[in-house]
Amino acid sequence: MDWEGRRSARGLTVLGFCLATAIAPGCGGDKNPLGPHMENVVVFRHDARFSGLARFAVFVTDFTVPESGSLRVTVDWTFSTNDIDLVLSNPACDAVALAAGACKVLGSDKSNGKPAQLTLSSSATAYRLFVVNRGPESESGTVAATVTQTRLVP
Repeated sequence: MDWEGRRSARGLTVLGFCLATAIAPGCGGDKNPLGPHMENVVVFRHDARFSGLARFAVFVTDFTVPESGSLRVTVDWTFSTNDIDLVLSNPACDAVALAAGACKVLGSDKSNGKPAQLTLSSSATAYRLFVVNRGPESESGTVAATVTQTRLVP
């Protein structure tokens, strides 16, 4: 084989090795770019805004999750000096029953951390989210609830 033939064969060998490394599982990455892979897919999203929420006032938003998955609720607000709590329940609960401790609480975040968050496993069901401003000032903010599922995608 002459010099040009060996150089061409060597180039094909290197090219073949690079392609095999790129597409073989466990060789060059955890995803196969040419085949299906597992990915977290958002299957539901609910967004809401609140403003002028006075100290000790409650903002309520309802949403219905159509599919099971991992539910993540995030509440963010303007002033880090305010203490915002969130409580997740079902739509049968109202603010009076919540204050009386008569509601089934499915999840809550009563920390002083900003943003407030909670994550739980969810079935297809309806929820009521309470956003409680413990002050000291009036507050504005956003609510984002998402449900994700891990799916095999092409």
